[in-house]
Amino acid sequence: MDNSVNALLVSPPAPVWGAQIYLLNQLDGLRERGVDLTLGTTGDSPFAQAWRERDLPLVELGLHRHLGLRVGDSSERPNVATLAKMSGAVVDNTRRLTSVARRYDMLYSFSLSTHLETALAGRVSRTPVALDLVDLVRPGVGQRILRTSARLATLTVANSKATASLLGSAGPVRVIHPGIDLDRFRPGAHSASMRVDLAGAADCALVGVVGRLDEGKGIHVLVDAMAQLGEKFATARLVVVGDKGTDTTDYADRLQRRAHDVLGDRVRFVGRRNDIPEVMRALDVLVVAATAEPFGLTALEAQASRTPVIGTNTGGLPEFVENEISGLLVPPLDPDVLARAIERILGDETLRGRIVDEAERRANPARGLEAQYDELGRMYRDVATRTAGAA
Repeated sequence: MDNSVNALLVSPPAPVWGAQIYLLNQLDGLRERGVDLTLGTTGDSPFAQAWRERDLPLVELGLHRHLGLRVGDSSERPNVATLAKMSGAVVDNTRRLTSVARRYDMLYSFSLSTHLETALAGRVSRTPVALDLVDLVRPGVGQRILRTSARLATLTVANSKATASLLGSAGPVRVIHPGIDLDRFRPGAHSASMRVDLAGAADCALVGVVGRLDEGKGIHVLVDAMAQLGEKFATARLVVVGDKGTDTTDYADRLQRRAHDVLGDRVRFVGRRNDIPEVMRALDVLVVAATAEPFGLTALEAQASRTPVIGTNTGGLPEFVENEISGLLVPPLDPDVLARAIERILGDETLRGRIVDEAERRANPARGLEAQYDELGRMYRDVATRTAGAA
């Protein structure tokens, strides 16, 4: 019996950010498990280009890109004309997807902005549908649309219990935590040259954050916390690894100006890097200061590298960062408490050793890629044969 699955991955035009890179890196593992993905998108996007460069199948659907129901991070909603245009885009995207859906065993929507039309197209064409849920959607119309999409779909795949909880009882949901490459993210000695590259010095404590320069990542809170460290840690330095988001240029510019004003040469913004495993091993502590992190993959990468983690006690982080056991958790938006946590990690060798021992133990092998690929392979087969049930 052939258990292979031919799935259409539906994506709007997208840049190549962490989620896209993570998916591209999954493809070989999924193919080994009998899952072949075709990308359905608009053909001129960076994501489509990266897909083609790997000689992977792509269907140019000409999908319309449409915005969410709020503008950026504000509470402002689009006007009636904009809403009408968005509705028209959903209808036309649904039509385009329906026209090709029956060529595939299932459809997989890779973005919040394509969930509704993919779920609708699946219902019209009688094709099974899975939705990828990796975001924490605020209460309101957007969350109601998400729940409607989930009711129409065969299954929603959430990256954490925190994101899954958004659905309530709206359709079957399965939690599949992201995995990491345990061959790359592994313990190792600090590299003096890497520390100089990141911080400008090798002999100071090094605090790091890895992620896009978005306001929700809370990097400004970390900057304020670094400024409040006591005299014993006054030479500690901060390295920020990550790019500006496309909609967050103003925030990123303000953040960098303020960070340099407050910390001077104790802070460096080094942009996006391709050597994150080496970065993790060079840090004395990784901080995830996000106001609500859906999962927090960088924290898991740090744990596997025996780098202590401080995270916020919201979103998906508490699912694998247990306070005082495998890391430290602090409230979001509280630089005072964060500063004290950084001081504890840097100043208490016994605490640091206990935390990294337990974090590394938990990361191996349950958090590895092979375990995740096995789960994903089962999910694709379950959805394609319409047997997916609640997690």
